[in-house]
Amino acid sequence: MTVGTEIISHSLVINASAETLYDMVADVTRMGAWSRACTGATWDEGSGPEATENAWFTGHNLMGGRSYDTHCQITAAERPTTIAWVQGGAQEGVAEWRYRFTPIDLGTEVTESWTLLRPFPADRVTDDQINTMHRAFDTGIRETLLRLKSEVENS
Repeated sequence: MTVGTEIISHSLVINASAETLYDMVADVTRMGAWSRACTGATWDEGSGPEATENAWFTGHNLMGGRSYDTHCQITAAERPTTIAWVQGGAQEGVAEWRYRFTPIDLGTEVTESWTLLRPFPADRVTDDQINTMHRAFDTGIRETLLRLKSEVENS
């Protein structure tokens, strides 16, 4: 995997305004409703309930039967175009999750991406684990976007 390049990215058109979709995703406590891996999130003390740059939250995750938490820092909160966070924080984190919202005639094109910012620590993550993560994130991003679309368009 090449560091600093967008590793995984998928887009989907959703029949809703960019503002509505941004507000839904920026409320990180709701992420468990759409993501297979993230079961929810809680704002860290002094952060939230709205996403602002440098705010911190803890994501609660489940992957392959293993539950774990990730401490994340909001690195972009530009309503209604972009929300992003880095697992482990901007200074030391290895991966960024980013959502971009682009208004179009049929609603909003939502793009979710996962970018590797620095190499995973070799003593903590094997190549097999990285490949498993890559496949899970690729599938997970597609599913998250579809579930977000379903919630918005079937409500």
